[in-house]
Amino acid sequence: MIKHLLYLCFLIAPFCSNAQDIHFSQFTRTQFLINPAFTGTFSGNVRATMNWKDQWRSVNKTFRTYATSAEVSFAKGRARRPTFYALGIHMAKDVSGDIQLGTTTIGASFASLIQLSRNQRLCLGVQGAFGKSGISTANMQWGSQYSGLNFDPTLYDGEGIEYLPQQYSDFSAGIGYWYHKNDRSVIFAAAQDAKIGLAVYHINRPENAFTVSGNSRVPMRVAFHASAVLATPASNLYVYPNFTAQFQGPQHEFFFGAIMKYVIKSGSKMTGMTADMSVAGGLNFRVNNVFDAIVPQVFFDFQAFSVGMSYDISVSGLKAASSYRGGFELSLRFTNPDRYTHRNPQRRGVTI
Repeated sequence: MIKHLLYLCFLIAPFCSNAQDIHFSQFTRTQFLINPAFTGTFSGNVRATMNWKDQWRSVNKTFRTYATSAEVSFAKGRARRPTFYALGIHMAKDVSGDIQLGTTTIGASFASLIQLSRNQRLCLGVQGAFGKSGISTANMQWGSQYSGLNFDPTLYDGEGIEYLPQQYSDFSAGIGYWYHKNDRSVIFAAAQDAKIGLAVYHINRPENAFTVSGNSRVPMRVAFHASAVLATPASNLYVYPNFTAQFQGPQHEFFFGAIMKYVIKSGSKMTGMTADMSVAGGLNFRVNNVFDAIVPQVFFDFQAFSVGMSYDISVSGLKAASSYRGGFELSLRFTNPDRYTHRNPQRRGVTI
């Protein structure tokens, strides 16, 4: 009984006290979680991404997180109106433990990308979302439900607690700077693509408690992100240093590292049809209260498709239970090529 109660408290406490957000390690594939201002900041018109993460499988029931998102940019190609816009939608769900503690969200983002110069844009974005969180009481077991010989779920649990799903609306906003090189000329250490931004999530601090008497509000989350794709002396080889810092209530997280990308084959510049092929890989590190995890990542790009794989290697105190096994993460991304590429063969730049 004590084991079940401690396990229940371990699962519920973070959500009741701090209401932490869902979490992925492939930040380049979950822009809606980092900054809504970066919606549409890619070479192309339409981008769709699917994410899946299975965390701490070695520790009983795991944390499983799923997400899908899509972005579309419009009003491009108007020389007299240099500002274009982007719209994004996303859906995410996470579930964990025997009691299936989880949150489901669906939302939309809108960004305005204002041209400052040929290669620079100011990005402003807002995001609205609807969420639902709760637990399944069917698998809860209490001491008062043991008849002396076995467990009887029909017996009154004696706790007097009523659990209800909690629905809430959410609002977030962000600002960012995007440098995107419009040609393929390579200068050593010169940025091909760079982003820096600041976002605030849960501005309205929605209530998120799933007990009738609960009164818990989601603390605001502040996210700062900076990254760049830099050319190297080697032909078709680029390095992607990145840094992300997030603060939510008493919790904080720093995620940083670098990824190397090698372009095996560049797409055709004459027809506007892409046939790009590349591979990228590197290491990132996650630090919160302690040095938490080492995250190796690898990405394969072929034409309009990209597959990303990563694994969180737990190095914190949890390694005693997890045996360094953190979580496997998989992403699949499709990017529709920019229809204006054939008009300007030098338009397409290098991204991760």
